[in-house]
Amino acid sequence: MVIGSISNPGSKVWEDILADTHPYQRVPHTAEIIRTLRTVSGNGKPVWLSEYGIGSAIDLLRTVRWYEQAGKPEVEDAQLYRSWRDQYLADWERYRLAEVFGRPEDFFTQSLARMAGQRLLGLNAIRSNPNVIGHSLTGTLDQGMTAEGVWTTFRELKPGATDALFDGWAPLRWCLFVEPVNIYRGTPVRLEAMLANEDVLAPGEYPVRLQVVGPNLTRAFDKRITVKIVDPKSKPEPPLVQPVFAEDVVIDGPPGDWRFLATFEKGAAACGEEVKFFVDVTPEEMPKVEAEVVLMSSDTGLAEWLTKRGIRHRPYVPGGQTGREVVLASGKPTADPAVVFRDLAQRIARGSTVIFLTTDTYARGGWPTGWLPLKTKGSVSPIARWLYHSDEWARRHPIFEGLPAGGLMDYSYYRELIPEVVFTGIDPGAEPVAGGINASWGYQSGLTVAVCKLGAGEFILNTLLIRENLGKVPQAERLLRNMLRFAARDIAKPPAELPADFDEQLRAVGY
Repeated sequence: MVIGSISNPGSKVWEDILADTHPYQRVPHTAEIIRTLRTVSGNGKPVWLSEYGIGSAIDLLRTVRWYEQAGKPEVEDAQLYRSWRDQYLADWERYRLAEVFGRPEDFFTQSLARMAGQRLLGLNAIRSNPNVIGHSLTGTLDQGMTAEGVWTTFRELKPGATDALFDGWAPLRWCLFVEPVNIYRGTPVRLEAMLANEDVLAPGEYPVRLQVVGPNLTRAFDKRITVKIVDPKSKPEPPLVQPVFAEDVVIDGPPGDWRFLATFEKGAAACGEEVKFFVDVTPEEMPKVEAEVVLMSSDTGLAEWLTKRGIRHRPYVPGGQTGREVVLASGKPTADPAVVFRDLAQRIARGSTVIFLTTDTYARGGWPTGWLPLKTKGSVSPIARWLYHSDEWARRHPIFEGLPAGGLMDYSYYRELIPEVVFTGIDPGAEPVAGGINASWGYQSGLTVAVCKLGAGEFILNTLLIRENLGKVPQAERLLRNMLRFAARDIAKPPAELPADFDEQLRAVGY
């Protein structure tokens, strides 16, 4: 079936000459997703990208107050928003979010403010795609009880939205890319510069300066090039964007925020002149892990990574505990789970710490948390990850030492680590370290990192994509090192005695 998309001047029929696409993508956007937006095509037809966007949370507190201010607190919309607000306020207490944000409103303030940067990230990729000839964003206004717009339900502009759209849709703008966005010091990045030009510049040659600038104005790259603009009336008609520069550059400088800059030195005033990326120290400069690790995993890659990093480790064998230990669990147990988890519970109760790096370790049949030594085991549940998405937060905690924390997690800095799932309904005694809240469409929440007590010891639950990114992004390595160091803080103490009712405690958790 042929579906018409436009009717040109003078035509009396709808013409099937455009490819109409809705390329919604996972949030946060990773390198692969950005590449998808840069290359989406219409199989020979120009692409009309009629839907795409990245939303925010609904500011539930302010929205409810708007209805109250208008004297309509009991209309159906207000009741629904109030029910979501009440769930959020319950989470505020449950997850101890007063230790993360100054007040309940600050979570929403940060979510709305973050949206502008995420939209600009997507527009930067779309404008670099020569196949795309038009874009209608999702959406102008929050509607349908969602937060998909650049305006809220009560027509308030979200912070930075106007600036982002002005930049992203500028007739003349740089589309700059750095990959990887997160690197170890001394490793290369790919720098790319594309110029989106809607017939703004006259034909000719234009001088451009390209720079990479880091902390303390450290300069890792500085180059001048000439950009040639052809006559827009030439045949074939030039595309709306042209590649200007692509090169691999080693970044050997101080850790911190870096910028790739493109500047016309004469004759042109373009938007989009910078893009950020992040540099961390080398593995040798990362915090040391002194304790020996007991590795409960058949993952040979993880064992090789520990060896390469100089972290002492030995395989886990049930029984024979002589002291407090740091146990690192990844993947399925290598022995009978009934034996393994009873043994692990005993080790934890005597003062050891177990790090559950992946969520498949404690699955029990169809119950994803069935083997956890908790009375209230909860579940591992999906959370929204697209246009309507969860906002992840992290508290200041030894697990996040040396990493940005104390608010929402930066979606560029942590982009590879944000998971698809969270812990929901787990034991209320669990210490919340990091989590996610989706207040963009409906309401859902959960934890991504939690510390649970058992006897004299504890265990760490994690859904962040640490294992998947070891050796790829430094944030994954820092988090694992921090977990191991945190787990080892009491390792020198003698093991505690098991409580007299320990067997009864095990029966209570289903062992």
